[in-house]
Amino acid sequence: MRQYDTQRQVRRTPRPVKTTQRRKPRRSRGLTIFFMALLFGVGIFVGTAIRNVVTNAAWTVPFRERLSALSITTTDLGYTSHGNDDCTEWMLCDVLYPIPTTDELDTFLNQYGNDVAVFYKNLNTGYTYMHNPDRIFFGASLAKATHALYVYSLAERGLIDMYAVHTFTAADHWGGTGILRFEPAGTRLTTRELLGHSIIYSCNVAFRMLTRLTSGASLTFEDFVSEIGADPSFTRNIISQNTSARDMGVWFYAINSYLTAPSQYGHYFLHDLMNTAETSHHYFTRWEGSFGTGGDIDVSLLQSDYAMARKYGWSPEAFHDGAIVYAPSPYILVVLTNMDRGAHELFAEISYLFQSFNRQFSRG
Repeated sequence: MRQYDTQRQVRRTPRPVKTTQRRKPRRSRGLTIFFMALLFGVGIFVGTAIRNVVTNAAWTVPFRERLSALSITTTDLGYTSHGNDDCTEWMLCDVLYPIPTTDELDTFLNQYGNDVAVFYKNLNTGYTYMHNPDRIFFGASLAKATHALYVYSLAERGLIDMYAVHTFTAADHWGGTGILRFEPAGTRLTTRELLGHSIIYSCNVAFRMLTRLTSGASLTFEDFVSEIGADPSFTRNIISQNTSARDMGVWFYAINSYLTAPSQYGHYFLHDLMNTAETSHHYFTRWEGSFGTGGDIDVSLLQSDYAMARKYGWSPEAFHDGAIVYAPSPYILVVLTNMDRGAHELFAEISYLFQSFNRQFSRG
């Protein structure tokens, strides 16, 4: 029988089992901040979307009411003294703002090289001044004014019905400017309403619908261009036209001729051109995502102490404005630039330089 050495035998006592409690994984502080920022951004997006729907509903109906109740009178074309409060009478401006010479105009504009082109024409005397007249620019939304003149000319000749109703289809949808892109397919608008949207709101959808409904006209757009003496090389694509200061001057002279001649629908066109600044400024601050969310974009480029019938154009590297200025001696002023946004001070300087230059033709 085996004997154990009790002296060497060691009794082992079991070690207590350590019970470790697992810690819950902690989210990193950066991840928490990320999710909070994401929720905040979603909240802003939803709030903006709701505000846009409300704004659209608030502007669509009054827009139709304004189109059906026009009140353009000769008093709307008078002196308003915007910005020049010390100049209460026209002739007092001769002292406050000296009339620049053509050499001074050249010196001022030459500092911008080929980035700026100008067309000026006094409508009483026919005197014309041009700077970089044949420099080619992308026309942007100035094409909406030229095409609108074409549509009105078709209507005056009985080739298109100003009050015909057209349906907005999915194929007409186009991003960018305008409020019709927020309307559902099936929305119905008259030719007159499409013209109003195209000029006042610079609406891309309305512009596309107008080009579609005039595509089969017996008087083509190209023939109309030749008829008014504009450059046909710029009309290969109605929606995406190039232009020059000289050519746009021809167009605005033709627009003025239409507005001043006896017509059935000229007062509609005048109304829209005289209302682009106020409504488009309100519109862009609320709607135009491509201009930057929440941005306040001022599209009042050309300025004057007098009423203006005008149309601006904007796209990357194209910032333009053209106007008929109803001074005591009316004139046309077209300014084309490749400066994109932010050139408002330059447009203001050019505006008042030529307003002062034009005063020499208002003397008795």
